[in-house]
Amino acid sequence: MNRSVLLALACLCVAIAVLAVRPVRTPGPFARDFEAYWSAGVTQNAGLDPYGREIWKAERGIAGVDARRPEPLPFVGPPHTLAAWSLAARVPYQTAAYVWWSALVLSLLALTAAVIRCSGVPFEPPTLLGGIVLAIAFAPLSSDLALGQLALPAFLGAVLVVALADRSLPAAALAASLAFAQPNAALALVSQLGRNRATAAISAGAVFAYLLGARMRGWDWPLWYARHAAAHAAAERFTAIQFGPAAIAYDFGASPAAATAIAVVAALLAAAAAVAIAAAVGDRFARFAGFAALTPFVAGFFHEHDLLVAFAPALWCALRTKGTTRALALAGTLLAGVDWLGLAQRPSGIVQSALLGAAASLAFIALGEDAEFRIAVPVAGAAAALMGCAALVAVRHPVPVWPDALPAIALPATAPIAAVWFDEQRASGLLAAVPAWGLLRSFSLLGSALLAYAIYRRPSCCRTA
Repeated sequence: MNRSVLLALACLCVAIAVLAVRPVRTPGPFARDFEAYWSAGVTQNAGLDPYGREIWKAERGIAGVDARRPEPLPFVGPPHTLAAWSLAARVPYQTAAYVWWSALVLSLLALTAAVIRCSGVPFEPPTLLGGIVLAIAFAPLSSDLALGQLALPAFLGAVLVVALADRSLPAAALAASLAFAQPNAALALVSQLGRNRATAAISAGAVFAYLLGARMRGWDWPLWYARHAAAHAAAERFTAIQFGPAAIAYDFGASPAAATAIAVVAALLAAAAAVAIAAAVGDRFARFAGFAALTPFVAGFFHEHDLLVAFAPALWCALRTKGTTRALALAGTLLAGVDWLGLAQRPSGIVQSALLGAAASLAFIALGEDAEFRIAVPVAGAAAALMGCAALVAVRHPVPVWPDALPAIALPATAPIAAVWFDEQRASGLLAAVPAWGLLRSFSLLGSALLAYAIYRRPSCCRTA
């Protein structure tokens, strides 16, 4: 089928999904996660602790937040990001949120262009359009936009490190410091260590982030922040919003100890897979993409929107794979690119998810060669069937949404905010062990694994770098 026709159909699916069949809007402020960023800046400017319960004093005043019940959203970002949030907090929330959202849209466009450029294919308008459509249809990226998540520009920073290390060391260093604003987004940069310029850029970016964090939180902030992040990871370890192997195993009935052991084994296997990719794949960006696809198995603290790290391998595979490997990559893209848990969180959005999945399929196919069309059709059909089955499971096993499902609870006056967040998750029903929830989330991890395998299988197309 003609590439232009495929792209036109993909754009039509996106337009209908965005304009005609949007799900029922959940209550809350615009760009919900930006609530914590902006409030952390307000709290910092007031001379209070943005990492503590004082953040609720700022959050409760934001339009859309229910101040009648305690629903503090913790701030877990690294201290060096407080410099940006302190500036953002000097303007009203709505103004700051819309400016931030505009920056996220630009980040999405820049990320798409950077991945295409790094993939080594001709930078042509149809290719850029196909990449943008795939980005919009890729649910983790759209979640980042909807939530106002820092993960999107942070992952752009990680991609730019790979792209700029051999061209401008200062620019690559600044990109690295941006990547470190969201640790999950920066994990794949391990693939670049050993390249002299890339290693220098990553090191310089780390030093810059450290110095900026020291200005905001003190010289010993890395150790303090590690303990703070670990406390929040422990509070969320087995909740339904975690996409790591431990939380999924817990939903399938594993005890906390067994689920933790399963997560350790998964991380070790992912590390072994990363070594295999590093040995087999010569191209530096393909290595980065392969490592990014493995991130969910080693991160330890991973939400649906963090799956944006799978976008780089998905777009790379759309541009560079052929034959059976391409079929595997398309399957991985659709598995990682659909918000499966969201089907159970927002049943009114099932039709939109199906349309975005169709758009992702069409864009992926259009980015390849015409001869590959017949190979992709069975995969797309199987994905459509899986979507139907998953929708039935999701409707029968709805997932509560924080804070909508949060009752008015009494929180201990002196409990640390990580304990408060745990109580909020438990009271909302997100700590229930439901196999259906684990099944839906496991599709996303399977997709990431397939993308990593597709990159491993396709080293012949990778120029040595």
